[in-house]
Amino acid sequence: LKHKSLPHKLSQRTMPHNCHHRCYFILLVAIASLFFTFVDAFQLSSIKTIICSNPSTSLHPTTTHDPNSDIIFSYQTMSTSKKLKVNSDDVKLQTIRAGFIGCGTIAFSIASGLANPDHKTYLTENGLSISSISVTRRSEPKSSMLKEKYANVVTVYEDAEDVLKNSDVVFLCVLPQHVDSMLSELKEKGAWRKDEHTLVSLVSTSKVDDLVQKTHLPSASVFKMICLPPIAKRQGCALLQPPASKSEHPYLKPMLDALGGCVECANDDIMSALMAPTCLMGPMYGIMMNNRDWLVNQGVSPEDASYFVGRTYLAIVQDGERDCRDPHRFDELVAEQTPGGLNEQVRR
Repeated sequence: LKHKSLPHKLSQRTMPHNCHHRCYFILLVAIASLFFTFVDAFQLSSIKTIICSNPSTSLHPTTTHDPNSDIIFSYQTMSTSKKLKVNSDDVKLQTIRAGFIGCGTIAFSIASGLANPDHKTYLTENGLSISSISVTRRSEPKSSMLKEKYANVVTVYEDAEDVLKNSDVVFLCVLPQHVDSMLSELKEKGAWRKDEHTLVSLVSTSKVDDLVQKTHLPSASVFKMICLPPIAKRQGCALLQPPASKSEHPYLKPMLDALGGCVECANDDIMSALMAPTCLMGPMYGIMMNNRDWLVNQGVSPEDASYFVGRTYLAIVQDGERDCRDPHRFDELVAEQTPGGLNEQVRR
């Protein structure tokens, strides 16, 4: 990208040749724009292909259903969700015991979202109460941190069988290569209770039908779920397959509603397609890191650079999230860029 390749007005009028810093800024923004241009439908399709074809790949309360769609939307946006005061004494709550086999980042995040006392109101609004959370010790730093933060509700066990004995819903959060051995061991021990247990696999390569065969649980009680770490703060959106609302599961969808919301997927293809955007978390952080480093190289203090980049991207994302159930929202945001302005010109 050369200076002369910029739009004529931008290069000749608003950016004299001696304005090196502004040139560098435009270059930086242009590169970022090019990245997101390439991450279009083709790029997402490529990511989906990787997810579908490589089984070893590991990826880190209003419901609407279009009868012509395979997706059920169920979520509360950050900009519209409100914390309502609900008297739990006036509401009959379903008490849930949650368990986690494997305690890595995702398990820690979901467990934190459920255990956080500030989230109790949201659970109550959805008719739920979390009475206990059982986790396996591995990974020890995460399980110890959970126990330290939420000692009144979290119990750490050495054996996955003990987690099952003390859980109603079990989140499977192990590495893909450990799934078969873990499920086989629990099946041989007769640890699964068909009338009581719900299995939710967070393993990206899981197939619901395989999980049913390996546990002998009813198909209506076995699910695959994908989420990102911000679920700990009721942010983001979980993916769930198959739709819990269609199987009339008594509490799974309300639980995810309380943690920020979910999109329910009818089949593997829909789930795989929706998993593709979750792979852009790392690249987004990389762009923010590069923005920060560029500002530091221009003489901005590291603290100010990091703060400015973080707050700026937050404002951009929140604006996009607002009214995001409207499928035309992003088109409107692009269209409202000032004609001839920097954002509009760089995008072109």
